[in-house]
Amino acid sequence: MKFIALGESDARLIELAPRADVRGSFTRTWCAESFAAQGIDFRPVQGNSSLTRVRGSVRGMHFQRAPKADAKIVRCTAGRIHDVIVDVRSTSPTRGQIFANELAPSSATMVYIPAGFAHGFQTLEDDSVVEYLMGVEYVEELSDGFRHDDPLSGIRWPEPVTVLSPKDAGWPLLSHRKLW
Repeated sequence: MKFIALGESDARLIELAPRADVRGSFTRTWCAESFAAQGIDFRPVQGNSSLTRVRGSVRGMHFQRAPKADAKIVRCTAGRIHDVIVDVRSTSPTRGQIFANELAPSSATMVYIPAGFAHGFQTLEDDSVVEYLMGVEYVEELSDGFRHDDPLSGIRWPEPVTVLSPKDAGWPLLSHRKLW
């Protein structure tokens, strides 16, 4: 695994190292020792998978509030996505900064998202699958987010939005919150 800093933040793009032979390939997607060597204290406690059927769909922008703020690792295992994270930590030097990467199985990359970042993505192909390793369990009453098209965030999605859940469409604007 090769860890690449995203700007000055503590988020990382992780390039995986598939090993191929006549049978296909094998790729390590998690190694506690490799993460610890990078100064990342992350231990998965939950795994999730999402299937998004329609190209242009947006999921996000989601995060979980303290005391169960959620660090996670995200990778696309089928299709292709435009993955976006935004630092919403009030005391962070990278607060409000956006980091976007295209994730796809062919690029063999994934993203480590520290606790205190909002996360979302737009599918760039039909039937895209995203796998998540979570650092804490999901707690519904701590689940939070902001609108994908909030003018204060400045997120630019590469395609017109085709599908958005009612929950994601109903998140409040950042100007009505104390996140920024």
